[in-house]
Formats: sequence, structure tokens, C-alpha cells
Amino acid sequence: MSAVLPTTPSPYPATPSVTETEAPGLQGQVMRLLRRLRTEADPYPVFDRLRELGPVIPVPALNAAVVTGFQECRHVLRDPAFVLPDTAWRDAHAGGWRHHRSVVSYASSLPNANPPRHTALRAHLAQGFHRTALAELRPVVTGLVHSGLNDLGAALAAHGTADLTEHVSRPLPSRVMCKILTLPDEDAPMLASLSARWTAAAELFPSEADLDDADAADAALFAYFLRVVQERERCPGTDFLSAWVTAARAEGVGTDDVVVHTAQLFVTGFMTVQSSLTSAAYAVLSSPELTAALRRRPEDMGTAVEGVLRTRPAAAVVGRVATRGCVLAGVPVAAQQRLIVVVPAANRDPRAAATSTAHLTFGVGIHYCVGAALARLQLGEFLPALLSRFPSLRLAADPAPGLPAFGPEGAAPMAGTALPHHVRLLTTLARAPR
Repeated sequence: MSAVLPTTPSPYPATPSVTETEAPGLQGQVMRLLRRLRTEADPYPVFDRLRELGPVIPVPALNAAVVTGFQECRHVLRDPAFVLPDTAWRDAHAGGWRHHRSVVSYASSLPNANPPRHTALRAHLAQGFHRTALAELRPVVTGLVHSGLNDLGAALAAHGTADLTEHVSRPLPSRVMCKILTLPDEDAPMLASLSARWTAAAELFPSEADLDDADAADAALFAYFLRVVQERERCPGTDFLSAWVTAARAEGVGTDDVVVHTAQLFVTGFMTVQSSLTSAAYAVLSSPELTAALRRRPEDMGTAVEGVLRTRPAAAVVGRVATRGCVLAGVPVAAQQRLIVVVPAANRDPRAAATSTAHLTFGVGIHYCVGAALARLQLGEFLPALLSRFPSLRLAADPAPGLPAFGPEGAAPMAGTALPHHVRLLTTLARAPR
């Protein structure tokens, strides 16, 4: 019988109050698996194992419940009785959480806002991702894809192996976000680097050292986007960012708030797509059968993209808080209890139709990802071009995780924004048969 979750709200700890070696039984297994997630180049089998432990797993040591089943995750994400742990909730239930500025930025942004604030912010920010805007952006994305593949080809010719992440997965989404926000293209590498450092703020159990570095990155991002926002306030143009800044300021949104949301828009738009591009390339290149099938039937590319999004989603964890007590899959959940919704585990749940393209990668309901169509656009342009341009491309080595297993404080890291954090995806060209 699963343990009952605590009935008294408590802050979400910076590190677990009980280590996985001390935690008994089921929750010890869960904590060991959470720790493994950042040491695995391919973490998805770990997600499968988490789901096998149960659709809802109480973990009192973390003061939370881990939700892994597809139907259970979908219910939590759709039901308005489960809300995001926004700044108001954190102030009431997680004392001291404002110690790190990067965490404050993350908690204050659109992905962590509840109505009515979420409704107003989303209405403005969604304007940069509507159908007409993306149709105009498509040729730009196509050009950037081929530019990245040209760089990959040159590196392959010069060295025999080349890092697809370095030449395509990282520069493509950062340059696309620069186009959307009308930022100088030459700033894309710097903004990508700062974004990658910042993501520790979205981890479930980051170390203090990681958060200190994320704070430094947050300060640099804030300073950069403050200059950008102030420039658009002084000299607004016809671009999306000028329209967002003008509308937000007219409605009384403070400059600092506008800056934080603009920076977070870049970070999330870059990091999640970078992860998706790397995962898509890895999935295709590690499966000669899939590669051959897509070359035979390129019309199946859209289904393949959805398959990658479903089985290897960029968003790993979505947090929710129960506004009232309930029972979920037979497990009692207390009011104000936090839930850890594990999207990759849910998407790969065999109880969901095996042939269905339905997935929770972009969320569901009012919090459906505002940039979902942009991610699909980049994946849809990237995969066919990769297969067409490099028919003999293959993996040269397994992808490498980008972060150490855990920090000096012994925290159990767990990604909350983008998985896997590959620092590289080495590729090479197969030798032609003699």
C-alpha cells in the first residue's frame, strides 16, 4: 500500500530531506531514478522505469507525488483544480525561495503564471507565434537550417566527424528567436550560452553552485534585454517585440516585468527546441530502419516528427499544486500538495494508444505551449533537410550529457525545462561500399 501524502503543506526543499539511500521502499527507488536522469545520455528508459513503479507515486521525502501515467498526467494538466506553483504559492509555502534571482525570474514568467495574470500575458506573447507570423518565418527557418547543414558539411569534410549540436541544434533555434525578437544575429551565440547556464533555475534539485551560475547568467540576460526593451520603448517599430512592449507598458506592466518575460521567451524558445532537434536527430540516426522508411516515404515526415515529440519530449517535468484534497489513481493528495508531472513517462505509457500521435509534450488546456507551432516548424524543416543532404550520415558516438551527475551538496538533479542536455551529438559519414 502506498504511503499517504503529508496533509500539511510544506516548502519544496532545495535538496531532499532524506537521501535515496535512507528513503525506504518505493520512494527510495524513485529518488534513485531521479538521480540517474542527469547521468544518462539517453534518459528515456529511466522514465519508463519510473512509470512502471506506478501512475502516481507518493514521495514523502520530497513532500510531493510523482505522476507518470498518461491519463493521470493529462487529468492533472487539464483540471483547473491543479494550478501552477506561482510566486504567490511559493511565498506562502516555500519560504526562502527568493534567494536566487534566476529562480525568481523563472517563477515569475508565463510558464508559471495562473489566471488572470496568465491570460493577459499569453494574449500579448502569443502574437509572435500566430499562423501568419509563422508563415512569414518559414523561409527564414529554411534558410537557417541549410546554413547550419552547410557548416556541418564543411566540418565533416575537414575533420571526418562533426558535432551536430554545435553546427545545427544550438545555432538554429537561437537564431530563430533572434529573428522573432528582431535582435542582431551575431548576438545569438552569446544568448544561447547564457540560456544554457540559466536553465539550472528550472531544475528540480539544482546545486547551490549551479544556481549561483544561473544567477550570473540571469543578471546578464536581464541587462541585455533591459537595453533592448528600453530601446523599443524609445523608438518602437512594427516588429512583434515593439508591439508587446508598447501594449504591456500601456496596461501598467512594469519595465522589469517586461524584461523578465522577454528574456524567458528567448530562453524557453531556444532551449526546448535545441533539445528537440538533438533528440530528433539522435532518434533518426540511431535507427537505420526509420531513416530508410522516411527516405522511401517522405510524406510520413510529419508523423515522424510527432513521434519524436511524443517519445522524446523536451519538457521533462511540469509542476502543479492541488487546490483541494483529492484521490488520484488511488493515492490521496492533500490540498496545497505539489505534484511532479513527468511528461516523458506519460507520453510513453503503453496504456495510451500505441499508434496515436496524441501526447503531452506541449501541455494541454490553457497552458498549452505558446511556441508549439514554432517548434514543429523547425523540426519539420530540419529532419527532411538532414536526411536529404546527408544520406550516409550516422552517429560517431553516443550523445554526451551536458551536466555532472550531481553537485557538491549532493542534490539529486532533475531537469524541468529540457532533456536531454547534450553537449554534443557527434556524427560522421558512412564509407561508401567498395
